[in-house]
Amino acid sequence: MTTWPQFDTAVGALCSWREARGEGGGVMDLKRDALRAVLHAINNRSKKQGKSWAEIVYARLQFSSMTYGQDPQLCNVPHFPDPIFDMCRELADAVYAGQDADLTNGATHYFADSIPMPEWAKTMTETVKICNQTFFKEAA
Repeated sequence: MTTWPQFDTAVGALCSWREARGEGGGVMDLKRDALRAVLHAINNRSKKQGKSWAEIVYARLQFSSMTYGQDPQLCNVPHFPDPIFDMCRELADAVYAGQDADLTNGATHYFADSIPMPEWAKTMTETVKICNQTFFKEAA
């Protein structure tokens, strides 16, 4: 697998920013964990499928904020200065480099608790709940 690390981490940072920047409210440690968790799900899926982060993030309907036309986050971009996006970029670099412990316990998928449990989640093993998102990996 050939990748462009800077592109992959930029795409991962944008995805985590769109997917989890509202998590944790004003509690920065919780917000940080939610952002990290999204990045670890991307990384875990990338390793499992042998694909780049960009291929994982932009796969149709896998991360709704990146590909689903009805998702209100689809066209959102951070505006400078954005300290949360800066955090996303730093975290993406650390996760990509293997310098951040996986707090998802190997999760490859997650969903927001604000929606009903998706069908795919019923066949997977829940690994952790972080803020308002529940993380899963394939059943053993």
